[in-house]
Amino acid sequence: MKWIIVAILACIIPYTWLTIAFRKEGPAHQPYQDNKDRAQVLRLLESGFNRFELSMTLLESPLYPSPGLAETEKLPGGLPPLLRDLLIDAPAIPPRVPMVAAPATGSAGAAYVFHFACAQAAEHEQPASAELYRRGSELVVVINHDADGESLQNRDINAVAEVNLPADTLEPGSYQITLLGERESRRWQLTLQ
Repeated sequence: MKWIIVAILACIIPYTWLTIAFRKEGPAHQPYQDNKDRAQVLRLLESGFNRFELSMTLLESPLYPSPGLAETEKLPGGLPPLLRDLLIDAPAIPPRVPMVAAPATGSAGAAYVFHFACAQAAEHEQPASAELYRRGSELVVVINHDADGESLQNRDINAVAEVNLPADTLEPGSYQITLLGERESRRWQLTLQ
């Protein structure tokens, strides 16, 4: 029996040292996720969509409408049919978007910033990232939710955030922007000069 223990130790000690000494830094390779992401990008490009990552910041103060902003139109929620068919994994979007404060005009050479309020999907979730899907003059903004790691439970069921569309992302022209929610979305017109 002692020779079995000696053999196990003789194998475990070099294996552990080799594993620690030659371990790859960073995340592990995920071939399934990489192939799925590549397939989704190809499907979007073949259908004429471009996808952009937008920067988003959560705000502490409530959102109040002010004059000079674009008129928003309330729409039924959910992903548009074409986009729903193209996306392999449907994003976790907020249940509803009750308010958007966005300028009606902007400059193509400057960043376009708008604010929105949305209902959180659950008490422990909050908006985490924003993506823009563009097809011609149609722009669709998708807000992804993620678990809130800072607190166990948020007291407010609504979240307020600021989304920044980088400068020179869009050419001058007129665009129709839709901010998606599961049950209620918002749409407004934007003119860039």
